[in-house]
Amino acid sequence: MTDLFDPITVGTISLNHRMVMPPHSGGRGALLGRDVQFERFCAYWVQRVEAGVQWVGGAPTFVRNPLVPGFEPTGVGAMADGTFRQSGYVERLAKYSRRLHAAGGWSTVQMVLQGGLPTAPSATLSGHRDHQVPHALDLDEVSWLVREYGESAALAADGDADVIELHANHDDVLQWFLSPRTNRRTDAYGGSPENRRRLLREVVEAIRARIARPITVGLRLCVDEKIEGGYGLEECQQLLAAFTADGTVDYFSLDVGNNWGAPSYVAPNTYGLAQWAALCAEAGTATDLPILYAGRVGDVATARQVIADGHADLVGVVRALIAEPRLLELAKQGEEGNARPCIGVQDCLSRRVVEHLPFACAVNPHVGREHEGPLPPVEQARSILVIGGGPAGTEVAALAAERGHRVQLWERDDHLGGQLAVAARARMNAPYADWIGWQARRLDALGVEVRFGVDADETAVVEEGADVVVVATGASPRLPDADGLDQPHVLTAVDVLQGAGVGRRVVVIAEDDRPVPLAVADHLAGAGHAVTVVHGSPDPSPLTNKYTIGGILARLDAEGGRLVPHARLVAVDGPTVHLANVYSGRPFQLDDVDTVVLACGAVPRAGLHTALRGRVSSLHLLGDAFAPRRLVAATRQAFALVAGLD
Repeated sequence: MTDLFDPITVGTISLNHRMVMPPHSGGRGALLGRDVQFERFCAYWVQRVEAGVQWVGGAPTFVRNPLVPGFEPTGVGAMADGTFRQSGYVERLAKYSRRLHAAGGWSTVQMVLQGGLPTAPSATLSGHRDHQVPHALDLDEVSWLVREYGESAALAADGDADVIELHANHDDVLQWFLSPRTNRRTDAYGGSPENRRRLLREVVEAIRARIARPITVGLRLCVDEKIEGGYGLEECQQLLAAFTADGTVDYFSLDVGNNWGAPSYVAPNTYGLAQWAALCAEAGTATDLPILYAGRVGDVATARQVIADGHADLVGVVRALIAEPRLLELAKQGEEGNARPCIGVQDCLSRRVVEHLPFACAVNPHVGREHEGPLPPVEQARSILVIGGGPAGTEVAALAAERGHRVQLWERDDHLGGQLAVAARARMNAPYADWIGWQARRLDALGVEVRFGVDADETAVVEEGADVVVVATGASPRLPDADGLDQPHVLTAVDVLQGAGVGRRVVVIAEDDRPVPLAVADHLAGAGHAVTVVHGSPDPSPLTNKYTIGGILARLDAEGGRLVPHARLVAVDGPTVHLANVYSGRPFQLDDVDTVVLACGAVPRAGLHTALRGRVSSLHLLGDAFAPRRLVAATRQAFALVAGLD
């Protein structure tokens, strides 16, 4: 039986294990950015190689788009001039490659050209979320594109890349040519499966022709697009067999799903771990080349099982290696239980895609700061009292202790986690408990004194006499401006997740941009309740990124849930819920409702901080007690605070 830690050769590269970190836009740097951005870029990837991940994908590299002058492409991955043609590309890539090689890693360039931005095989759409009609490439433009891929790949080879990977899925123009959903052409590049693969075949041949030295070439492909009109397993097998027969590629990297649907290729916790690995194995029967599987592999045990079951030759892991760069290293030492767990909150995506904030990880505030190194030990230890054992409180306590401070943490409940522990009771949030447990073990190992059942007041805090006091007391459920909320069948989301009785017909009032309303609705629908989600925004939970929300909404719909958009709660009158359109003000109502659940965000509990002002020399407020936001906000605030505690 093959093991994750068995060696393997893929084309020109040799590995002593089978875990790969595929290409993604991680870190806060840029290959072609300012010097500081380049250093950040290198540090992010080199850190993971130094921790044992030999084959890393680097960031996606964009091919120049054949556009008319002045056209401005927009959307995720939209580029005009591309990456390869920018000044200094070869030199920067060579410098980056040298650093990876020195650390014992292999350098990959993934070639990307997003479909529909605006170029495509046909003037049609790939999915149901984005509706900008693309420009259909003519034959001259197709020929130009083949040459551009070949010349761009040659530039990557000049930059000492070890692997060229063609991104032929996830809405890439190469996938759009492969898929019957998006390729409606009647010329030599459309119609039959062989014609639809013609562009990709010619691109591969152009790359081989332009690069004189040995180099590994791979294809990133979709096994099943999981959308009407798209291709599935049988056609994927035909692709693998045809390219294997051509002898032009060295491996296939496979996943399942479409870009913004259900599932997306970055699947949320509504799907099982490695859910499509067996399907990947079926596709792999069409080739004898190495197969890399990617999709919901969140820990070493899952990766190991995929390999042991023979479902793939290699396993792609991204989010878990973002959260814990030392994942492989710890596993080799038999200490995988000490690895910081990825819990799938998808803040790494939502921050960038929705809020346009810098890349960060919810559970690891060091991510994006690799170039800075770890926080240094303090010269003078201070006594620190942390009030509140939620994400902000536990993270600030652990980071401060790691720097050498003497830390106490007071928590009014009998457990850690705060509102995250409540959220973990929802079925799609079960992994949250893993991080809370890891934090508890971390605090214990660091010698942090944790006291439960302490409802801290001003007098007790002052009498403790700590040098530094951190108030991380969280937040309380917010109630909307509506009448009739004092009735017994009107509950908060917190009430429901803590076990309050709920009737069969439930209306969830969603006034929280975070995923909480959908998590509660999904939880109730899974328990057999008839759920209606009322939301004033165009989408429920609008801060949930479009990679994630499709899978949640798909399961909610399949289990009978329905949505009422553009509506606000006016009043609850027994079994009648009075609503109004948020734009026109038009009143309407929902009848025969058994339970109303208010998922309306939270209000900071900052009273203790206010009371302590002027009575404590060094006083700080953070997390939801300052302003309720994502989990990543709490951990990043904790890092910033501790970094300044010298």
